[in-house]
Amino acid sequence: DPDPDPDPDPDPDPDPDLHSSEKPVTNQLHALAAAVGVDAGYLGWRGAPVVASDAALAAVLTALGHDVRKPDAALAAVERARYGEYVPPVLVAWDGAAVVVPARVPADVDVSWQLELTTEDGAVATASGRLFAAPARDHVWPAALGGKVHCVRDLAIAIPGRALGYHRLRWQLGGEHGEAVVIAAPMAAWGAPGTVPKRWGVFAPLYAVRTATSGHTGDLAVLRQLLDAVRARGGHYVATLPLLAAFLDEPCQPSPYSPASRLFWNELYAEVDGTLPAVADGALVDYRAQYAGKRALLEAAAAAAWAEPGTRATLMATAHGELLDYALFRALGERARASWSQWSAEDQARPAPASLDDVEPALRPGVQFHLWAQHAMSAQLTAIKRANQDGGLYLDLPVGVNGDAYEVWRLRDRFLLTLAAGAPPDALFLGGQDWGLPPLHPDRDRAAGYRYLRACLATHMRHASMLRIDHVMGLYRLYCVPRGFAATDGAYLRYRADELYAVVTLESHRHQCSVAGEDLGTVPPEVRPALRRHGIARLYVGEFNLSAKVGAAMTPPVADEVASLDTHDTPTFAGWWRGGDLDDQLDLGLIDAAARTRGLAERAATRAALLGGKDDPTDAGAALAMRACTRAMAASPAHLVLVTVEDLWLEPRTQNVPGTTDARPNWRRPWARSLDAVLADPDVAAALAEVAALRAKR
Repeated sequence: DPDPDPDPDPDPDPDPDLHSSEKPVTNQLHALAAAVGVDAGYLGWRGAPVVASDAALAAVLTALGHDVRKPDAALAAVERARYGEYVPPVLVAWDGAAVVVPARVPADVDVSWQLELTTEDGAVATASGRLFAAPARDHVWPAALGGKVHCVRDLAIAIPGRALGYHRLRWQLGGEHGEAVVIAAPMAAWGAPGTVPKRWGVFAPLYAVRTATSGHTGDLAVLRQLLDAVRARGGHYVATLPLLAAFLDEPCQPSPYSPASRLFWNELYAEVDGTLPAVADGALVDYRAQYAGKRALLEAAAAAAWAEPGTRATLMATAHGELLDYALFRALGERARASWSQWSAEDQARPAPASLDDVEPALRPGVQFHLWAQHAMSAQLTAIKRANQDGGLYLDLPVGVNGDAYEVWRLRDRFLLTLAAGAPPDALFLGGQDWGLPPLHPDRDRAAGYRYLRACLATHMRHASMLRIDHVMGLYRLYCVPRGFAATDGAYLRYRADELYAVVTLESHRHQCSVAGEDLGTVPPEVRPALRRHGIARLYVGEFNLSAKVGAAMTPPVADEVASLDTHDTPTFAGWWRGGDLDDQLDLGLIDAAARTRGLAERAATRAALLGGKDDPTDAGAALAMRACTRAMAASPAHLVLVTVEDLWLEPRTQNVPGTTDARPNWRRPWARSLDAVLADPDVAAALAEVAALRAKR
């Protein structure tokens, strides 16, 4: 899981000497970078300016499609293109207000203008006038454009019925004309903090939750059983890690934060008749073995579904568009047993099929299987949401996809394949982080009206009651590392946050799904007020809010936060209590022995503060403190409180150690207890009863 952004807003000019005539190449590259939304400089975690190398900056700009061999000419081309963009391709109108259309035109040209707006429902509005009658914002363009004075004239058109949605705007300015997408969105997401009752739930990674018949992992039947138990105890949500499609054969990449698609589901979790062999206590999840065993059960269910006339008709009705194309992608991958970059040239360039008849016979069984698998997952998730109208699933949208993912194959021009999203160096990861996730091209995704983001959100929100947006800083910027460069040598790529927020809030209302944004770490000052303005809850982690002050050892969460003691990327409460995270950091070479000793001393002081002044490093002390912290969160005004189930029996092991792959069994550690045993545990029941009672008082 990508770590939160550790750095504040970048300094736009961290080193004035870099812009002197003694370094013309750097000066030109930085000017080009600034013009296209790339921040070469930022403030590092120590507070000092950091600047990407010329080579890394050139690689980022090249990935964006700019010729850095002649940066001055590239900059001139960028300015000419901007000059030729009379109206932006995307416009935002909040809460049904009139659309303001900024028309960029020469200041000495007065022509007529016409606007025609067509809503999603087909309603049409028009407006017209003369440019000089509209309010103007003057702007002097550079000499590359002849030194002409230009201005932005603010035109306006009302939206029929103040309708929300993705509307089409046709514009004409004198002899120029074009189209834009208007995102008419509510300012705040559905179910924003303060608009719904205070609620609570539990957190459980589905792969870790086993029953006697589920084999290595849980499935949607197990998830439903856990949710029913939480609802019976007065709770509302079960939060889990991404349930998205994954490569579980060849290639095998089980990380939920490196999915095979953000548009489709992981059929490993589909509920299906049949049992899988019990797994020995303590055995790690073997995804290949689990998928092989589950695949046999799924294929039998798929064959029966296709043989039944009514179900076959339903499946055939879905066998078109992106779903059919995705099913083809998976069938091609299973035939090649390799990522798409290693397929034949013919398969790499294969067009999307219009119907199942367009799929060659040899591939058709695999395509039909994946069509059914997605149908089954969607139907089962839909049933869970329908049965839980005032709560349900708290799902997680990762920041990106695996480089071998379906959408990277099909939308290659939208992704920057020579870059990887990551994080710059911080206190724990001095070498920075490269997550291997190709970022989206900001301009190309925007030119497509953000259809891909819209589809990703809709995929999740039609089934989730609340959606966590991983690394919400990605709405603003992503730290990008060029291929072949160290993770310390990257630059920030900026996105248009206002437009992305509009997509999020609109989809939230369409699917009645509330939203939380992962804002952990140090973020630019504009982010958190924007989250509040748009009704998006922030995250609160108890472990990050503890101190050694007796009587005030835990800063409580506030009303717009989703509160938990820990996350899947931090130690469990018992692991933190024992200092296991410090031992882990020492073992991984992230800290030295002296730092571990200092950390253990600080930890002892914090433990003592939590217990009223006297340290008790034992499990008994951990249990008292864990229950006290959980009660404090439950009694707080927090929007939502999530209890990590493993904390209730003081599990010392974490699910993921960020920055490690093979060094730790990330995403493979099951619960130490079966679900039935957990639900029968009186201590677990008592802890959840306390949370329920305190939340009810809120």
